Amino acid sequence: MTGELIIGLMSGTSVDGIDAAIVEFESVTKLTVLETEFTPFPTKLRAQINQTALNNSALKKNEDSALHNKLAQHYAQASLSIIEKAGLNKQDIAAIANHGQTVKHEPNASPPYSLQLGCGQLIAQQTGIQTITQFRQADLANGGQGAPLMPAFHKAIFKQSDSTFILNLGGIANITRLSETVIGFDTGPSNTLLDQWIEKHHGKRFDHNGEWAASGKVDVKLLSQLIQDDYLHKPYPKSTGTDYYNLAWLMAQVSDIANYAAQDIQATLLAYTSTSIKLALDQLGADKGEIFICGGGAQNPELMRSLQQILPEFLVRKTDELGVPSNWVEAVGFAWLGYCYRHNISSNLPSVTGAKTSVVLGQKFEPNL
Repeated sequence: MTGELIIGLMSGTSVDGIDAAIVEFESVTKLTVLETEFTPFPTKLRAQINQTALNNSALKKNEDSALHNKLAQHYAQASLSIIEKAGLNKQDIAAIANHGQTVKHEPNASPPYSLQLGCGQLIAQQTGIQTITQFRQADLANGGQGAPLMPAFHKAIFKQSDSTFILNLGGIANITRLSETVIGFDTGPSNTLLDQWIEKHHGKRFDHNGEWAASGKVDVKLLSQLIQDDYLHKPYPKSTGTDYYNLAWLMAQVSDIANYAAQDIQATLLAYTSTSIKLALDQLGADKGEIFICGGGAQNPELMRSLQQILPEFLVRKTDELGVPSNWVEAVGFAWLGYCYRHNISSNLPSVTGAKTSVVLGQKFEPNL
């Protein structure tokens, strides 16, 4: 190994666990994924995160939540675990770059703020490794949305053309158009409503292969109602989160939800995801091209089928064909953001977030050993 090794950590709005990737960087545009590992959140911790994201009107800073330190312990353990799995030593790792767990994202508040839990100082202390966190704050301070952050990574690593799109299907979906001036924004919910609905009815964390959704029937009238949601029709730049899209949102949209078969709601929510992505492409004026999918939704054949059906003029594939495994794009992307921080490279895109200027993202914490 001749490059710089950075661990990227990502726990997204699906709240399923921690994706970790060890990435070797030769430069800002050349990397190799050396190791990956997924650590599921314990059921109790996952419930605490979801509860915090739903009822957090009092949260104004990370330290307002005891989860800030509790999650840091899990991130530290995930880092140590993947180092051991890779057969490396802590001294081999230049830095840990951790997104943290988003529980509140308010880019349009005054002043704007976004809360990602997971204390960077505690991670650094428990691992003995420099830790970089809080990647959204500098963009927010410069008038941006603080999200999405991955389009800059997509621009650096993936091929570019006006007809090439990267679509991340996490808890929230976001799309990147790899044109000369990159455009990207959150399209709306992807897995979060699907996961929360099946957990409510069957106690499962996710709908395996979209099988439950496939067993139901899309309610066209309900779908038509859901796609009137204001967020979908807002102009970009824009971003959203699970503090907006959650079961409380769904119940507010569908006051007579008990009158629907649960599997039909699931089928309609899946159609809502694919329809909201179609609306996003319409906003971009895109009617054909290549869409490369990443995130947990890429592993849902029913969602992939729905996307291909509603987007017949697009070739729908996975980012694996571009050299980055679809399950690990965001973890690798945060390692890339960590590399940019360490080398003083601006890593936001004002064309995506609406920020006034390009800035270096992140805050650094050193272990006190």
